Amino acid sequence: MNTKKVSIFILYITTFSLVRSQSTDEAHAGIVRQLFDINPDGSYVYAFETENQIFAEEQGYLKDGNTQVKQGQYQYTAPDGQIIKLIYTADENGFHPQGAHLPVA
Repeated sequence: MNTKKVSIFILYITTFSLVRSQSTDEAHAGIVRQLFDINPDGSYVYAFETENQIFAEEQGYLKDGNTQVKQGQYQYTAPDGQIIKLIYTADENGFHPQGAHLPVA
């Protein structure tokens, strides 16, 4: 009888471990928030966030009729556990990223 209880307990722990590892699978993290709006004037906003704390958001518009201007940010956790957060703008003068993880010139 004890052997049967131990076997059931081991089966339960193994099943729980498999279910737990599947729910934290980075490649299959679900989207918990999503937004995408395009306005008639060409401006837009988008954002998303996943179950594993990845998020991004961006706004953009046309400047002077043909120059696209964007600003936004994104964040994720690197494999070493460091939180990577990048804030950026992009316009007629190029792409301008800011983040603590970026090298300083």
